[in-house]
Amino acid sequence: MEARGFTIQPGRREDAEEAARLWMQSAEEHKAHDPIYATSPGAERVMRRFLADLASSNHSFLFVAQYGDRTVGFISGELREGSPTFQARTWASVDDVFVEADYRNLGMGRALLESVRNWAREKGADGVSLQVAAANARGRKFYEGLGFREVSVYEVLEF
Repeated sequence: MEARGFTIQPGRREDAEEAARLWMQSAEEHKAHDPIYATSPGAERVMRRFLADLASSNHSFLFVAQYGDRTVGFISGELREGSPTFQARTWASVDDVFVEADYRNLGMGRALLESVRNWAREKGADGVSLQVAAANARGRKFYEGLGFREVSVYEVLEF
């Protein structure tokens, strides 16, 4: 997929390093929403391995956004089955999606999610699911504009 000077392509194992670098930027933005998102030591190394594994699995996805020869965005996740007590559904569950601040508002986030949507359809999934930080008003508005709807609220009680 190519539009507005960028391309979206399936991620490969060798894209994991750049995707992990972007994940760290995403984690910093999340931490600004809530300190619960603070990363642990070695998080980037762990994410690099995790994302490399996603790129080589048939039941998970990694797509990267390229602007020229620079990786400036990514989306990752996997197929997940819904609860066995509710009507059976399979979701392409987005774990992470991020576009560097200087490259936002070019349509990359929308294109990344469209790539997942197409991948999910090919896999026979029933839809796409994701979680978004409650304080991330911009992200929540973005997802709502794409047709996502709030289904549940994730809450924590820290000790």
